[in-house]
Amino acid sequence: MKKTMMTLCATGLMLLLGSCFEGNKPKDNIISGGPGIGIDTATVNKIDISEAFDNMMADTIANDEKAPDDRLHSTKYIIDRVNSFYKLMDDEQCCSKNYLALRALAERVAKIQGEDLKKEDLVDNHWTLGDDEDANHPDWSFKILNIDNVTKYRAEALVEVKKYYETQMKLHLVFERDDWYVDNFDMLSQVSFDAAVQVYEEHEVYYNEKEMMAEYIQEFIDDADESDEEELINP
Repeated sequence: MKKTMMTLCATGLMLLLGSCFEGNKPKDNIISGGPGIGIDTATVNKIDISEAFDNMMADTIANDEKAPDDRLHSTKYIIDRVNSFYKLMDDEQCCSKNYLALRALAERVAKIQGEDLKKEDLVDNHWTLGDDEDANHPDWSFKILNIDNVTKYRAEALVEVKKYYETQMKLHLVFERDDWYVDNFDMLSQVSFDAAVQVYEEHEVYYNEKEMMAEYIQEFIDDADESDEEELINP
């Protein structure tokens, strides 16, 4: 019976990740897929999450190549593509398959723990770097500073987002599904006004979103492992 349940759990989580890759969000707390498959999140255990997490962290491009000389890899096209992201500001349409899968797994971990990823500051307002309505505020703006390190599958866009602070954000891009998508949000620095000395100061900011989500999931896996060890010692 235990073996059957483990099989169902693993199958259910893979179906969740599959639906995420297709851009579909699971509904409520149910992992749904083929006929007869419907598993509540309470039955998803650490082994399923650990295996899925390992697979996603290994989903990288091992041998990148020189960028082809075509329109889709030109600086102009990538700038236009990044501009389109900021018109949409929608993760499902703008982010990579790996990013969406990692976020789905982090959200699953958060639900199991009764937490909220946004309240944990892991995925909060990475487009506007403020409140959601900031994009319509007259003082809010963004501009693309440069496009760099363009290869066949990778590129980087340095973007400045401005309202109360001037914040530089590096968008890590991947080429998949015949276009560019954001694979990670990496905040680099902020310029803010120090009222005490009446000057603007620039300081480094640490906000690498995928790395933070990965650490969040890993902590959950580690805590679950420790709980199991305690149960074995004190059944």
